[in-house]
Amino acid sequence: MNHKLVRSALIVVEAFVALSAVAGGIALLRGVFAQGIPVAWLAGTPFNDYTIPGLLLALVIGGGMLLAAATVFIPREWAVLISVGAGIVMVGFEVVEAVCIESKVGDGLPLVAGLQVFYVVLGLAIFGLAASLWMAEYRGYSLLTRHISHA
Repeated sequence: MNHKLVRSALIVVEAFVALSAVAGGIALLRGVFAQGIPVAWLAGTPFNDYTIPGLLLALVIGGGMLLAAATVFIPREWAVLISVGAGIVMVGFEVVEAVCIESKVGDGLPLVAGLQVFYVVLGLAIFGLAASLWMAEYRGYSLLTRHISHA
């Protein structure tokens, strides 16, 4: 597959996830979802309200994806690794979310589980696309054995 096409796909998916994560995080912080996402779902978790989860969603997931999208076309190995990491972190976020609230959502389970699966698939797609770029462009490159100028 053409590397420019892979990078274009990455930027589209990462930008979509960044925007939806920032919007979702802000909505959680403002209490916009109070009717559909009750605080009772947080029972048994370390959180009393949605402040920390909202900040994590907006800053870590949204900010990480925004950074990944902004660096996609930088021809450096670290730029690809940012996308790899952003995909992994998002999948981890969704897994932790599922473990924490799945048993409490009741009738909302199909919607909540559907959204979680959707974002896990997007995270895996980001990881897969970025990993394929890494393999195609930097397979023989080692971050530990880089030559340092001794001049």
